[in-house]
This record gives sequence, C-alpha cells and structure tokens, in this order.
Amino acid sequence: MTWDEVRKLYPNQFVKFKIVKSHIKGNKEYVDEVAVIKAIEDGKEAMKEFIQRKEGEYIYSTKNEKLIIDLVKHIGIRRSV
Repeated sequence: MTWDEVRKLYPNQFVKFKIVKSHIKGNKEYVDEVAVIKAIEDGKEAMKEFIQRKEGEYIYSTKNEKLIIDLVKHIGIRRSV
C-alpha cells in the first residue's frame, strides 16, 4: 500500500507498519510501499507501541505528506577506565 493510500484510510492517526519497498538517496530512505500492522488514534498508545515495537516496525503520523526516514549511523566511542 502506498503512503497516500494509508493517509486516505487513516487520516490524522498514527500507523504501525513494515516497509515493503523503498529506495535510498544520500542519508534518507524514501518509502514507496508499506504493510500496515495497526492504526493508532491516541498519542499515548502510539508511544507505547513505539517502545514495544519489533525490529523493522515503524510508527508514523499520517499528518506527514511524505514518508521519509533519516538514516543515522550510531557511532560510539569506548574508553577503558
């Protein structure tokens, strides 16, 4: 399902989904198709779902016209004490 279709079905809500098809340009992932797992109306419930999400699951608001994910590399520095 495209993001436009998701926005029409679930206006002004959060949705939990998995990415089916996407492409990467630079440090951004542009999502072409998603598989909706669940629609979430309440912001508090969305936060609970966000905390409990599994690998590859995302929570996003349908208020956003485009579905673009910033790709961030987490670089840690270790030092011995």
